[in-house]
Amino acid sequence: MLHIAIVDDNPSDIAIIKEYLTGYFKKRAGSSPIDYTLSAFQDGFSFLSSFSCAAYDLVFLDIYMPRMTGIDVARRMRLVDDGVKIVFLTTSKEHALESYSVFASAYILKPIAENQSLFVSALNRLLPDEMMSGRKLTVHLAGQSTLEIPFARILSVDCNNTRNAVVHLEDKDIPTQNTYQELSALLATDERFLECYHRLTINMDYVTSMEEDLFHLKGNHTAPISRRKKKEVKQGYLQYLLDK
Repeated sequence: MLHIAIVDDNPSDIAIIKEYLTGYFKKRAGSSPIDYTLSAFQDGFSFLSSFSCAAYDLVFLDIYMPRMTGIDVARRMRLVDDGVKIVFLTTSKEHALESYSVFASAYILKPIAENQSLFVSALNRLLPDEMMSGRKLTVHLAGQSTLEIPFARILSVDCNNTRNAVVHLEDKDIPTQNTYQELSALLATDERFLECYHRLTINMDYVTSMEEDLFHLKGNHTAPISRRKKKEVKQGYLQYLLDK
């Protein structure tokens, strides 16, 4: 499931954004409905109280809000989650350059009706088909809490010295209480994932190149290729490229 948040102090603007998103997903889905949630907040504080790593896939932020601006909200978000996509929807170009400091994915001026093509192109770019499929991995964390991680954001999964699985995103590592066997079995049901080494599964969408004994992944990460399974691993990766 795709999780989207809208943070805007103007209820009318929230309603308009919801209307455009509903129309976009209906048109893009065709005969296969897209599973998503829309959560709305009228100030940054209430939003941040519900925010955690991987809680949302996409967040629409107004900039001019009382007590805390959208830029300030985004800065606090980035302390927790470097991967969530942020789109600013606001009435002024004044903070466009500043939005780069929080790695915003788009900056669109209101009203949306006057910039509808930018709105649609941003969604097309930020929500690739694999993310729209909505598959998520549910992991158990310390303290009996759970976390849903989109398959599309998982770089790799391996295990630590206690044999518990660690989920690696491009920007952070998430230790879990699950065993590696549990999570690797779930990931094996998705064609993007390949066990390239003993207790190491990678997301092939993140592979940038393959050497004799090594995969290079986005973000300067690497993953070794098992000598014993080298032929099988390489064939699996090449077949994945052919099938894409």
